[in-house]
Amino acid sequence: MPANLPPDYFAAEKRYREARTPKEKIEALREMLAVMPKHKGTEHLQGDLKRRIARHLEEAKKKPKIGKAAAPDYIEKEGAGQLALVGLPNSGKSSILAAVTNAHPQVADYPFSTFRPLAGMMPYQDIQIQLVDLPPISEEYTESWVYNIIRCADLAVLVVDLGASQPEEQVLSLVRMLERVNIRLSKSSGERADGLSVITKKAVVVGNKADAGGAKFRADRLVESRGIREGFAIQFISAKTGANLGEMKEFFFNGLEILRIYTKAPGKKSDLEKPYILPKGSTVLDVAKAIHKDFVERFRFARIWGSEKYDGQMVQRDHRVEDGDVIEIHI
Repeated sequence: MPANLPPDYFAAEKRYREARTPKEKIEALREMLAVMPKHKGTEHLQGDLKRRIARHLEEAKKKPKIGKAAAPDYIEKEGAGQLALVGLPNSGKSSILAAVTNAHPQVADYPFSTFRPLAGMMPYQDIQIQLVDLPPISEEYTESWVYNIIRCADLAVLVVDLGASQPEEQVLSLVRMLERVNIRLSKSSGERADGLSVITKKAVVVGNKADAGGAKFRADRLVESRGIREGFAIQFISAKTGANLGEMKEFFFNGLEILRIYTKAPGKKSDLEKPYILPKGSTVLDVAKAIHKDFVERFRFARIWGSEKYDGQMVQRDHRVEDGDVIEIHI
């Protein structure tokens, strides 16, 4: 049963997000609880509001600390790349994070259950990719730090709900709202923005809840939408059942446009434990620079092992490397 929350509820929720003291937060939460309809569809939300009120009451009893915490507008990057999960309320971003990482977000079947950014590491073969779950993008209110995290991420993942109507309109809504804050989404990471104040961010689309009734029909509509099909790569999954999660991991890796390059010292075995992560289009000289900056000036030649190559083939500094190549630098 849908919650059907009234406008007064969202106004009170905005005051809660902007509140700086436990007292202000408690007042806003109590108003949210008072104005919301009481029925089976809001039972979980009622319980969540009551738990938050109790938590802030405990905070109010403690001695206030000097100073103010900074806004969480930056998540330190870890692993091979950072992905920002971007979506409308109740799109299933937190479910994706919980399904493929060891993070434990609050997963609920009502909107706005995510209030703070939460990062988790997703294993993909021999590397880790960082996923950041964000509060939903909303016409009513979105805190500015959410956009800052999207700007800094390596890839924006637009999560849409295949259990809801018009997933293509969900994508277009996200595109419009991000454009208002000068974030232009693109299918390619190589595109440049028109103005100095505009950030171009590569994005992909993930259709979640593929197990929902009518999801196949809505997924087909999304693929048939020319503007979205030509604008973004699309992957369909179900975080609930686990369908296509393995394909999604590869989808994310390809979306980052990165290479895993392994190295070996002359006369020794290859080091296949920890690859160097480089952008697609990198050369042997870029690999040498990643190993040690002094190798660039002292570089003589390299030998390379990889698919469709002669083992130990001699190559020069401008040779482009491919994912999985093993490089032996001679200086």
